[in-house]
Amino acid sequence: MIGHDVARDGVGGVGINSDVSTRHPRRVYRSAACLALLGLLLLGLVDDLLTQVRLHHTQVHLATDRVALDSTSRELAGAEKTLGVANAMKAAKQASLNQQTGELTAAKQQLAQAKQGLALQNVDVTTLNSCVSGVQQAVRDLQAGEQQTAISTIGGVAVPCENLQGNNPEGPAYPFDFPDPDVIDVSGTYYAYGTNSAGGNIQIIDSSDLSHWKTVGDALPKPASWTSTGYIWAPGVLRHRGQFLLYYSTVSGSGLGSKQCISVARARHPGGPFVDSSRAPLVCQTSLGGSIDPAPYTDASGKPYLIWKSNGGKGQPSTIWAEALSPSGITLARHSSPTAMLEPSQPWEASVVEGPFMWASDGSYYLFYSGNNWNSASYGIGVAVCQGPLGPCTKPLAGPFYASKPNLAGPGGASVFRDPRGNAWIAFHAWLPDAVGYPNARLLFVRPLSSLGNLPPGSP
Repeated sequence: MIGHDVARDGVGGVGINSDVSTRHPRRVYRSAACLALLGLLLLGLVDDLLTQVRLHHTQVHLATDRVALDSTSRELAGAEKTLGVANAMKAAKQASLNQQTGELTAAKQQLAQAKQGLALQNVDVTTLNSCVSGVQQAVRDLQAGEQQTAISTIGGVAVPCENLQGNNPEGPAYPFDFPDPDVIDVSGTYYAYGTNSAGGNIQIIDSSDLSHWKTVGDALPKPASWTSTGYIWAPGVLRHRGQFLLYYSTVSGSGLGSKQCISVARARHPGGPFVDSSRAPLVCQTSLGGSIDPAPYTDASGKPYLIWKSNGGKGQPSTIWAEALSPSGITLARHSSPTAMLEPSQPWEASVVEGPFMWASDGSYYLFYSGNNWNSASYGIGVAVCQGPLGPCTKPLAGPFYASKPNLAGPGGASVFRDPRGNAWIAFHAWLPDAVGYPNARLLFVRPLSSLGNLPPGSP
């Protein structure tokens, strides 16, 4: 029995031990699972913390990048502004370069004309070399931007270049570009004023015999403050009340807003310099396309007038106008208004009348003018007979008073004056026949008025 109990107990003990050993691994597994879950949670928390740290760093970098982007944007805006200023300066320099290029081209053309277009047969070689080398030096001066030096150089070779013509009465009086000439006599010295070229804004040359001319300089080194640099042309000079008044065409404003207008400058001496202190144009018919080509006139009583051309607009064609000036000649007369004197009406004019000049003789008033395309051989000089300085005027001729000839082409821009002996002369510009149109030079011609033909009835 004892053995049996022991055996049972042994069996029972075995049974009891077996049950305990069976339950213990489950607790181990659950503990392991809890530990694993806890590890996963810790790993998740760590990963979340790391993600938040990375996100924070990303936000910091993003904020830094935004600051850098803002700074770059400001720098870019500043660079664009600087670029705009640079482009504006470049445009201005290009405009100046274009003007100098035009002057250079004209000077080169003058050189070609001095070498080919004038009467060079039997010319003294020394004279020819002096003219050619002088013009070449003037070209180099222009290329270097030394305009005043170029003016002096051209003046220095004017006489040798003129001598190449052999004093040909049918040739030009001055062998350089000199458009729209206006000539006055001051105590036996003749002063001629011309449109801007290598000789300055308004060129001045003088002569004692109407055949040999020398350069004086620039009549208007500083135009009015409201004008655009480089746009000065068609001068008209009046000796009035102990001073000289220079009326000229110019441009007010720039680009599409520019207007062609007329201004006036004053000087004590015909050689200038003339000073324009005006703050606004004297005449500027903006609704009629602008006003240009001023020509002053003084009647027998000393009363001054101004004659000019409007380009045309609002149904009004190209028209020549006149209006009384104030006693000073600097402003228009009070309570006055412009009077239309002449419009294009003949086929040869091709709808253009311009470049007026009033001249009186023996009680008759003559209005000289230019017609047709200035840049062609079809340009010519017309003449009308007027009842007074304000018109009305009629055209007694069916065609131009003076047109292209074998030795010149496209004459225009006429002015008339008398020498000390009372003889009437006419100054005008014209192309050489084989060099018509810009950038070729329009040369100065001076002839006795009677040599151009007969004036209409009533002429002296």
